[in-house]
Amino acid sequence: MDTMTASSLLPCTDPGMRRRRLLALGALAPLAALLPGCALLKQISVDVATFGAWPAGRRPGRYAFDRLPSQQADAAAQQQLEQAAAQALAQAGFGPAASTAQADVLVQLDGRRSRVLSPFADPWPGPVAPLRRVPPPPDRRIHGSVGIGVGTGFGAGFGWQEVYERQQLLMLLVDRASRERLLEIRIEHEARYSGPEYLPLLFGAGLQGFPDLPAGARRVTVQLP
Repeated sequence: MDTMTASSLLPCTDPGMRRRRLLALGALAPLAALLPGCALLKQISVDVATFGAWPAGRRPGRYAFDRLPSQQADAAAQQQLEQAAAQALAQAGFGPAASTAQADVLVQLDGRRSRVLSPFADPWPGPVAPLRRVPPPPDRRIHGSVGIGVGTGFGAGFGWQEVYERQQLLMLLVDRASRERLLEIRIEHEARYSGPEYLPLLFGAGLQGFPDLPAGARRVTVQLP
């Protein structure tokens, strides 16, 4: 082993070099902490609320979509919802009926997509900054950041009102013969992006665990394809 290689393996006794090495390791630590977070990019969180209960011992059976009169006007949008819901219904064990008269269950769907202000947006933007002593509005959450460093320098920051996308879906399962409302499932996804290609995943989250759906609100984690 040559002298240069051997000396590189010896403990560092130079205080200046030890300090530089510690600073270098400290700079890499935040990057290492972000690595597990990469897995979060492959999944989304969906808020689901279930009302009612599927009758014990009843099989899923055949279904048909039941459109409201107001939904007939925009047939393309409603068909997009129905195609997405059909995938989730098939995974839950339902099958399409040849006609409404032959269906065991009628499925009513509704959905809307909107853009909303991020809950982490600055609750006191612009000229009202001096009022920051008062509590923020109830629909906002206070956020901040902390920085730690060694040395001297200059820094500046700024913020903006970030807009999120929200998709809200409703699925109602009705017994065709008695018209009894069996299950009402409300689904909501809010993120920086929530596009129409997420619809099958959102309906799937709503029916996850069928027929044993927990009553009330819950959060479901969905893996992205």
